[in-house]
Formats: sequence, structure tokens, C-alpha cells
Amino acid sequence: MARNITVTFSDGTSHVYQNAPDDLTPDVVEARAQKDFGKTVTGLDGGNAPTTRGTAPSWASVVGSAPYKAIAGTADVLLNTPQNIANLAKMGYGTAVTAMGRPDLAPEVTAPSQPVAEMFKRGGLIQPTEGMTTGQRIVDVGLQAATGGAINPAGSLRELASSATKGGIAGLAGQTTTELTGSPVAGLAVSMAAPSAMTSIAQAKQAKLQADQARNAVRDLTVRAGQAEGYRITPGSVTPNVQNVLAERLAGKTRTQQEAAVLNQDVTDRLSRRALSLPTDAPLTRDNMRAVRKEEFDKGYTPINNVGAIQADQAFDSSLTAVLQSYTGAGRSFPNAIPKPVADLVQNYRVGQFNSADAVEATRVLREQSRANMSRGDNSLGLAQRAVSNALEDQIERSLQAANNPNAQAMLDQFRASRQRMAISHAVEDAIVEGSGSVNARKLAEDLQTRGRYFSGDLDLIARFGNIARPVMTAPGTTGTPGAGSILGPSFGGALGAAAGNFFAGPAGAGYGAALGLVAPQLTSSGVRNYLLSGMGQQRALPTYDRPGVNFMATEPTNAMLLNTLSGLPVSTNQMRP
Repeated sequence: MARNITVTFSDGTSHVYQNAPDDLTPDVVEARAQKDFGKTVTGLDGGNAPTTRGTAPSWASVVGSAPYKAIAGTADVLLNTPQNIANLAKMGYGTAVTAMGRPDLAPEVTAPSQPVAEMFKRGGLIQPTEGMTTGQRIVDVGLQAATGGAINPAGSLRELASSATKGGIAGLAGQTTTELTGSPVAGLAVSMAAPSAMTSIAQAKQAKLQADQARNAVRDLTVRAGQAEGYRITPGSVTPNVQNVLAERLAGKTRTQQEAAVLNQDVTDRLSRRALSLPTDAPLTRDNMRAVRKEEFDKGYTPINNVGAIQADQAFDSSLTAVLQSYTGAGRSFPNAIPKPVADLVQNYRVGQFNSADAVEATRVLREQSRANMSRGDNSLGLAQRAVSNALEDQIERSLQAANNPNAQAMLDQFRASRQRMAISHAVEDAIVEGSGSVNARKLAEDLQTRGRYFSGDLDLIARFGNIARPVMTAPGTTGTPGAGSILGPSFGGALGAAAGNFFAGPAGAGYGAALGLVAPQLTSSGVRNYLLSGMGQQRALPTYDRPGVNFMATEPTNAMLLNTLSGLPVSTNQMRP
């Protein structure tokens, strides 16, 4: 049975919808009137008793009914598929003609039957929710869409939760779009596109994080190894996100670096002593390094004097050739490119055999000459001398190994251990800052980076960490007294404190506020700085590649198309039922 419905608006005007279907609900009429005229509806007169649109349902009714609306809506849509398709077509056409200024041509949407919803209403599962506010409608649709996501087929609880979350967000976005634009079609499009969009965005973010992790693997390994030994690094220098940068500005970037450098120097010196097997209180001086070498020379090199003649093998000859090939190329295309001192050096040591005592003395002399030449900038000759010394020592090792007797094996083991400790002592001595009793980590980093010097163990860690964290690995005596301020300077704090004190307590409170404002920035800066240099703060240095939230949203639904449909369904059906 048709009837006339009079709609009253907040500005006092009204409009009559003639021959409206008798089964139209108040919400449908109100939504149509708001879409047609863009005004707030204050009353409806459907031919019986007028209905005032002023009392909204309780939030408990809206929230409690929403999941059952979703279940009923899904079932009813399947039962009323033909009618729903027709209504969607009418809604699209109505939106188009209204946009062209002819709302009178917009067809009426026929509310389909809702047998499951009516059953739930009779059972009290769906409470009356006519007259919902805008916020309630948005929440109602969001909860319905979340329920739709939850009933989407899923292979795990994680997938179920992910689908429910995406559905809920999609519903909120879709209904918000409808409320803002007045277009249910636009809201439907947003809600149906949102789940797949969220999955794609999260999967792209997940792939980027995995790629970042692979690219940063070497750096991250160095940082973790350094932190495990006690090294500190400013988190913003590795991961310059907003939180880290802001925290360092509050702490005072320069002062944070200075304090970290002081702490790191203790770590560098401790690792240097450990590399040399020295006591924790042993002074790091050049004299001590020479004493280490003398001790190891006596233990590992002096016994080699008695070995006698050592045959030079093909590997020895190849090692000498490699020194020259760095200039000529593997094909010896540029024979005249070899510096004469280097060519003469290699030629002098290219022999068929040599006496073990002479070789031991030669290695000592060559290393001293190498250090002297490199210290004055003659790197080509210095590196060549080091390479020839290494070739002689390698030949001694192979000869002892070939002897195949217990005495030779014991001599070989000691020679290798002494050779390693002597090499460490040379590296540490080169990096000692005279007068400080400390090691300059940047010097080791420079040897590693520019000279290609080989390190292992603790010295390798010092050099690598010093190479990537230079601001906090300054040489002893160059740091200065920590004290650079933060963005919360005393002037700013004092002025802010005085203003706050004056506001709350008048002129008398301004003085107290100013005094507190002078101190508060320093306390804040100190607290943030201590946090950044603590173990918890240091964890912020490396990016978090495995992010649970991203992984959760990246979960691929079993049936993405169905999830999109279930997410958009409440946005559509909300226009046609209470």
C-alpha cells in the first residue's frame, strides 16, 4: 500500500514524497531526503503519527546488534540477490541524475525482504537502531564489515584476525565516504577496494623491509658485535627515523656523541689488551708493544734459526710475482709500470732456497722498513716489503708442516701463535696515541679502509666499528669536555616556565616558574641522553625489520574477492535497512 511521507527539515521547510511504498523504514526515508536536499531531517510524518528524529539509539544497542546485522545481512543478500542487484543499479542511477541537478528523476530504492534479520529481531539479537547518529552509523558499518571479514574462509587464526581487521577498517572507510559525499556508491567502492589495497601496501612494505635487511646485513652485524662488547652508537646515525632524531636533539647531539666516545674509548683499550693477551691494567705504550714482540720473537722465531736450509716452492715464487702483478696486470701488459725499488726488492728475494736464520732476520728487517716507509707516505714500497715478509713467513710454515714430525709441529704451532701476536702488536703500536696510553680506533679503521690491512678478532671489530661509527670513535684528547646543549636551552625553558608560572599563579609564580624552567631542560636532556646510551636505547640503533603489524596486515586472505565483497556489503545494505 502506497502512502505520502512528509519530511520536515531543521530550517522549517518540508517536502512530501508521494506514493511511497508502505514498507519503507524511517532511515531509508531520512537518508534519501538528506541526499536529495542536503539538509538535516528533524521529523517524518508517514501518514500515521509523526516521528521526531531526535532520539538516537544507545551505543550498546548499536555495538551489540552490529555483528548479528552482518550475519543476517550476508544471509539475506544471498536470498535476495536479484533485488539487491536492482537496488545497486537504482542507487548508481540516482547518484548520477542528482549530480546533474535532477533529484526528481532518482528512482526509489525498494527495500528487499529480510527474513533472517527479522528472525534475529524477534529473538532480540538485533535491537532497534533507527535514528543513529553519523558516528553510530560509521561504527555500526565498521563492526558489520569486521564480522564479515571474520566469517571469510581462513586457514589460520592469524588470517581470520587479519581479515576481520581489514574488513573493519574497510567498513569504517566506506561509510565515512558515504557520509561525506552522500554517495553510497562511492562508499561501496571504497569499502570493497580497501582490503586488497591494505594487503598490497603491507606486502610492499614487508618486501622493502626484507630488502633493507639484506642490504644492511654487514653493517648490522658490525653494530651488533660492537654493542655486544659495550660499544655505543648514536641511534639516529644508523636509523634516522623521527623518534631517534628528536631524541638526539633533546639529548644534545654533540654531547651525546662526546659521552659515547668517552665510553667507547674504554672498550677500545680493553679489546686491544685482550687481543694481545695483556692484563687489564697493562699500559698501552710503544715500549710495551716492543716488549711483546721481543717475547714472541724469542719464543716463536729464534727456534727457527736452527732449521737450516729451506727450499723455496712454487707458492713462494707466486707470492713474489703477485707483488709485481699489481702494477703490470695479470698479463704483464705494463712491465715498465713497476717502481724500481719494488722491482729490485722482489728480485733480491727470488731465490731457490734460503737459510732459516737469514729468513727470520729478513722478516724482522722488512717489517721495520715497511712501517717506516708507510709512515712517511711511501706506501708502494712499504706494502711490497710487508708482502715479501709475509711470503717468507708463509714459506717457513709450509716447510715446518712438510717436515711431519712432532718437534716440527710444535715449532710450527708456536711460530704461528707468535707471528699472529707480533702482527697484532705492530697494529696496536701504530694506533697508540702517545702520552694517552690509549688506542686510536680511527687509525685502525683507516688502516682497514685505505691500506687494506688485514685484521682478525678484536682488532677487526675495533677497526670495523670505528669505520662506521666515526663520530663516537674520536681519538683520545680530541673529544673535549662534553657540554653542548640541546634544543631545550635554558633561555627557552626559563621563558616558558615564567610564562606558565605567571598564568597559573600570577607575577609571584613567574619567578618560580622561570627557575624551574632553567633546570628542567637540563634534567630532560640528561635523562634522554642516559636513555640513548643505555642498553635499551641502543636497541633503537638498528631498524626493526620483522614488524608484527606489517606481517599481520600482509597476510593473504584465502578468498580475497569474497573478503572485498563482505567488507562492502554492510555499506550497501545500511542504506536499505535500520
